[in-house]
Amino acid sequence: MKRRVKMMSMVFVILSIIAGTLYGCGTTGENSSSEGNSSEESTSGKTIEMEIGYTDESLDKFREIIVEFTEKTNISVELITPGSDYETVMKTRMASGDMPDVFVTHGWSIARYKEYLLELNDQPWFDTVGESIKGVVSDQDGKVYVLPVTQGVNGIEYNKEVLEAAGVDVKSLQTMEGFQDACEKIKAAGAVPVFIGGKDYWTSASYLGTMIPGYYTAEGAELQAAAQLKEGSFDWETDGLDFFNDIRDMVEKGYFNEDFITADETQGFEALAAGKCAFLVGGIAIDRVLQYNADAEIGILPVPSTTAGGKVQYSVGEGSAFGIWKDSEYIAEAKQLLEFLAEPDIAARIVELDGQLPALTNIDTASNKTFAAFTESQELLGDVICYDNLFDREYLPSGMWTILSDSMMEVFMDPTDAGVQSATKSMQENYLDKWEAEN
Repeated sequence: MKRRVKMMSMVFVILSIIAGTLYGCGTTGENSSSEGNSSEESTSGKTIEMEIGYTDESLDKFREIIVEFTEKTNISVELITPGSDYETVMKTRMASGDMPDVFVTHGWSIARYKEYLLELNDQPWFDTVGESIKGVVSDQDGKVYVLPVTQGVNGIEYNKEVLEAAGVDVKSLQTMEGFQDACEKIKAAGAVPVFIGGKDYWTSASYLGTMIPGYYTAEGAELQAAAQLKEGSFDWETDGLDFFNDIRDMVEKGYFNEDFITADETQGFEALAAGKCAFLVGGIAIDRVLQYNADAEIGILPVPSTTAGGKVQYSVGEGSAFGIWKDSEYIAEAKQLLEFLAEPDIAARIVELDGQLPALTNIDTASNKTFAAFTESQELLGDVICYDNLFDREYLPSGMWTILSDSMMEVFMDPTDAGVQSATKSMQENYLDKWEAEN
């Protein structure tokens, strides 16, 4: 019943293998044990192809949502679920010109997928898109091409009791100088200022990606380098020294946990929950911290500025964001699907299975402690906060994530001028190579 010309046979073999391996059979808009919702049995005769990145329990929960959509509308949904191969499969489909009717943009709705997507500003849910995510998913003309149900927010999680014991006022953390002064007080009080679980490489990469905007791209950053980063002219071996020298100084002063190379991410959650450290930097995940101590008082803060008058920043990225292929034969039906996913009770379920913050303002957040802490920080700092896309997505060429981690580790393992030079050289060489490959 499918209506489009099929992709290259190899791609469909890959998709069939992946879907069959993970889920028993190519997934439709229902559990394999359900009846009456497969594309062959839809009374409307219409099947939307939808590509998503969910796996395991999250996939099962999302499939239940799709079953409800089919029952409500008689529009069937065929779920394509490549798992870890999602990005590779999507690049192949872009090259072939055969896109899914609806697909998750995994952080790249504007930078990568805009030319394939339908503008959605006229949709009934558009006015519920939160301000913190709206700028990230909008192009220069203010056009939005996805329904963002959840958002990933990077910032600084902190243990309130540790800061109080060390005599640190949260409002003093609006500058990098204030942040490092706080680290000194926290260390003197007997706690680890900043925990890095370097065994899991993404924790060090996330630290760099979260903190570095305060140096180069946030409003009021001492060195405004957003344009240079995007055009491939940023010189990491000179301009990048400001950031990496500060990391070197923090290592030398003992502001990181001594086992930052062998510790993992989970140990960081445990340390923050137990009051053994003050700060975790990266993706905000308070619920994961509270698993280790439900009574811990955890707050979140945006990244400090390098100037006294600069704005503090949260880095915000697309979480579960759904777009419609502009050349789909079933645009009306695809819009119905997005409207369904935007319904407050449905969107709330996606927030729960996704584990990130809600991106729509009409979602019930009463039990979401992470969102409560996010709102608390917004009320505390107000207009001093600015929002931007995740640093690596907005300002770096694709493929730099592991390089961020490697460069941080160079300085962690060798907190000297030589270590800094090695880190900035690695950043520079990889940045140029990957930027030239993309341009």
